[in-house]
Amino acid sequence: MGAGHAPGAVHIPLRTLGERAGEVPKDQRVYVVCRSGGRSAQATMALNQAGWDAVNVAGGMRAWHQAAFDMASEGESEPTVI
Repeated sequence: MGAGHAPGAVHIPLRTLGERAGEVPKDQRVYVVCRSGGRSAQATMALNQAGWDAVNVAGGMRAWHQAAFDMASEGESEPTVI
């Protein structure tokens, strides 16, 4: 099984956000998500302070999965939330 994520999501670990922020579009609202919502809240705050329009996805991928929203994974493995 692969780690599930929102379809079309770009994985940027919090520790690399400063150096990879240029990959985050500034011309639209961005939704930030992690497994449970803690790291994404930190990333959302940093992005908003730097001029982005960022929104934290409350509850993270655990809540996403419980709401039965579509999930994707790398390759052909079944997406899951750990």
